[in-house]
Amino acid sequence: MTVTWRGALSYALTVTVVSWLVGLGVELALLVLSDGHDDWSAGRAADPWELVFPVAAVMALTAARRFLQPLPRWRVIVTDGLLYTAVLLLCGGITAWATGDEAPVDSAFVTGIFALFSLQLPAAWGLSGWRSGNLEVVVAPALTAEQPSRPTS
Repeated sequence: MTVTWRGALSYALTVTVVSWLVGLGVELALLVLSDGHDDWSAGRAADPWELVFPVAAVMALTAARRFLQPLPRWRVIVTDGLLYTAVLLLCGGITAWATGDEAPVDSAFVTGIFALFSLQLPAAWGLSGWRSGNLEVVVAPALTAEQPSRPTS
C-alpha cells in the first residue's frame, strides 16, 4: 500500500503553505501591534531566502508521504511533525549562514522558537492530523509465483 503522488503533494502543500502563512500572519500582526519596532520580523517577511523553507518542506513531506508506508494518524503527525521541524531548522540555519550570520545554528533554533510562538509549528501539527485522514491510499499489485509472467515484446 502506498499514498498517491497527488494525495501526498496535496497533503504537503496544505500542511506547509497554510502553517507557514499562519506563522507569517501572526508575526506581521505582532509587528503591527509593536508599532514597527520589531526589526527581526520585518526583515524576515521581506527576505527572499524565506521562500526556501516552503519549497523544501513541500518536497520533504511529499516524499515522506509517498515513500513511507501508510501510518496511523498519530504516527503521521509525529513523523511529519519531526520532519517539518527538522526542515525548518535546517533552512533557518542555511539562511542564516548564507546571509553571513556568525552563529547560524543559534539563529536556526531562534527561528524554531519563533515558529513555535507564532503558531506555525502548532498549525503544522494540527493540519497534519487533519489532512492525514484524507490521504489517498492505493494498493500496489505484487507479482507472485502464481501469476503468469507477461510476455516481453
